[in-house]
Amino acid sequence: MIICALDMDLADYMAAPDFSAYVKTADDFLGDLKRSFSGVGSTESFATLGWPKARGLLEFKPEEITLWGGSNGSRKSMTAGQVMLDLAQQSYRSLTISLEMSARKTLERMFRQASARREPSPAECDRAAAVMRDRVWIFDHVGTMTQDRLCAVLRWAKATLRIEHALIDSMTKIVNGDDDYNGQKDFINRMTEVAKETGLHLHIVVHTRKPSESVERMPSKWDIKGSSSVSDLAHNVVTLWRNRTKEAEREAGKIVDVKAPDQVMDVQKQRNGEFEGKINLWFDPASLQLLEYPTHSAKPYVTGRSLEAAE
Repeated sequence: MIICALDMDLADYMAAPDFSAYVKTADDFLGDLKRSFSGVGSTESFATLGWPKARGLLEFKPEEITLWGGSNGSRKSMTAGQVMLDLAQQSYRSLTISLEMSARKTLERMFRQASARREPSPAECDRAAAVMRDRVWIFDHVGTMTQDRLCAVLRWAKATLRIEHALIDSMTKIVNGDDDYNGQKDFINRMTEVAKETGLHLHIVVHTRKPSESVERMPSKWDIKGSSSVSDLAHNVVTLWRNRTKEAEREAGKIVDVKAPDQVMDVQKQRNGEFEGKINLWFDPASLQLLEYPTHSAKPYVTGRSLEAAE
């Protein structure tokens, strides 16, 4: 489950592959085009969000990139961790490259989410590990990483572990400086190339600019730090907003509107999908799970449970 960075031999994965295989003819697509023009729709299904009300609204397709943006403390990494668990529940294999948090700390948080408990018992830890076994891997390295090494790790993980999704947390550990616009554009371009080359879906955590208002507004894709090319080049852009006003009122002993969301997931861009809009969620502080409705309670993830059975 944990991959030690020092134990990896990446020499064979540093160079880009021969792209001659990517040159296609019309005949290569003839069958698909005939089916499309004849009105025969595709039955292919893709990875999606785990909340039933959000299922199918946002799809994580192969060879694409999703940006997860938000301000400091907006639960970007926490949300992304829950999404990786949801992908495991859908039988997808993922690698989390958490460059801002140790593998142990990352897994500690995911174990709480998977068990739906603040302090899971040994038996509950075993069940949480079973949910992630052969589905979730963590890259054990905290600190910066070069683009070349990241590309090699992704190629290695695809070839060795057969992963389908990779979470990169975050871009700031790959590109040094919010004002390095060319570096940011080059990074997203390279990630696009690696996604296309490997068939991976890459989830990349990015930061938004610090709000100037006293009450933090919901960020847009234009608030992502750095070059506008970052959101322009990505296939999907999702921003996260945390309802700090509601939290402050609760802490002050005031009566709060329980129907007001604790978290808003805003799908601001989906290049190959129809939905763009907000998904309201509610936070359970004990399990660190984001819940579908304010009346819902956190539920543990179960080995081999399908999305339909999880409802």
